[in-house]
Amino acid sequence: MNKNCQFCKKKFYIDTKDQDFYNQLEVPEPTWCPSCRLMRRFSFLNWISLKKRICDSCKKETISIHDKNTLHKVFCSECWWKDTWDGTEYAMNYDPSKNFFEQLLELKNKSVFMALENLHTSLSNSPFVNATAYMKDCYMVFNADYGEKTAYTMVFDHANECLDCYRVNTCELCFECVGIYKSYKCIYSEELDSCANVLFSYGLSGCTDCFGCVNLRNKSYYIYNIPYSRDEYVEKIKELQLNTREGMQKAYRDSRAFWLTKPRRCVIGNALNFQTTGDFVYESKNTQDAYMITSAEDCRYVSMITM
Repeated sequence: MNKNCQFCKKKFYIDTKDQDFYNQLEVPEPTWCPSCRLMRRFSFLNWISLKKRICDSCKKETISIHDKNTLHKVFCSECWWKDTWDGTEYAMNYDPSKNFFEQLLELKNKSVFMALENLHTSLSNSPFVNATAYMKDCYMVFNADYGEKTAYTMVFDHANECLDCYRVNTCELCFECVGIYKSYKCIYSEELDSCANVLFSYGLSGCTDCFGCVNLRNKSYYIYNIPYSRDEYVEKIKELQLNTREGMQKAYRDSRAFWLTKPRRCVIGNALNFQTTGDFVYESKNTQDAYMITSAEDCRYVSMITM
């Protein structure tokens, strides 16, 4: 069935499987296209915009994702997790004669919200984090679990002493990396799997001691995809003067230019997927139009989910 999106006015298609799903849930078919629905969902998401405000319970200043002018109450993390309240204080009876959404809005404005969406009892010396759990000595990290001595990093699971990274899983001592998995001491690299001592590289798996490389598998001592002996590799790296700002900037420019000369996979994922479409999809089955998904099954139009 073809429909016109109510928001962007573009055509989108609802196939029979989607129709069966909506019928099963007894909900109306969407009037917005998938892209606009995703945009609408993300519009309610706030990880990184932190503000100062007063806790409505203890009246102390706290850090929050909610502005000080919000209508609803906001409790700091310590007050939220106390047993001095249970949510029944603002309970209200549902009136079927009134508009449901108006009553829902009224309940929302009477409710108490968390200043930061953390598992506060699992945090240690990590006051400036949001959407996190099990953090120790972390600063400005968001949407993450199990981090230690990590800063300015988003969307990770098990990161130790990482800085300025995005999409990290089980890594240590990494800097300025994106999409890295089970890697150690890597810098300025993207889409690495089980790598160590990799610099300015893209799309490597099982590699160690590589610089400026692309799409290699189980290699060591390569520079721009050219093999060297261990001693030659060490001398070549010294010649690059990576201990200077100028040397690092040149390495960044040259490596990015080299990346563009090599092919890239159309989507990022792994071989454990079965009948999936989307990008950054891992270990999933019968999942379509997905983005940043792990271990999902029988899903569609989903994003940022780990089952």
